[in-house]
Amino acid sequence: MSTPDPASFLAEGEARLGAGDVDGAIAAFRQAVAADSSSAVAHSKLGIAYAHRKEWDTAASEFSRALQLDPTYAPAYSNMGNVYRERGQLDQAIAHYQKAVSLDPDYSIAHQNLGIAYKEQGRIAEAVREFKTASRLSLRRRGGGGSGGQPHADGAVRPGCLGMVGAVLLGALGGLCR
Repeated sequence: MSTPDPASFLAEGEARLGAGDVDGAIAAFRQAVAADSSSAVAHSKLGIAYAHRKEWDTAASEFSRALQLDPTYAPAYSNMGNVYRERGQLDQAIAHYQKAVSLDPDYSIAHQNLGIAYKEQGRIAEAVREFKTASRLSLRRRGGGGSGGQPHADGAVRPGCLGMVGAVLLGALGGLCR
């Protein structure tokens, strides 16, 4: 009997989430976690699916687990920042977005999220700076940044990130990176 491939479950979850099948995405991401419980990406993606349901406590638990597994995983910091922002805890959100940006300065979605939080705090100059940075980074990328990942400036795809177009479409959630 072969071992289940976590990557296939992650891809299935991404496809289901992209199609609006949140329950199916959660099931697939749970299978990815079961296949590789040490995967920060799988836990973060599962958290994203729960965030789509607005199940903030469960989402936060998954992002926390991702960060325990990989304290350098910038997308989980940005996603946790989104949870804090949704809860109205802007200082904590900003701290998480800043950590994501410090870990990955080319991470446009974290810059975008940081700009949104700054704007909500009335810190307009800082918000504009972050939006400009996010825009510059987004324009530097090659390709579209669809649900399969956010490309780096060199064209490589960042696993599990929702590109700028997807982030804008999500509106209130800001940019979510799985």
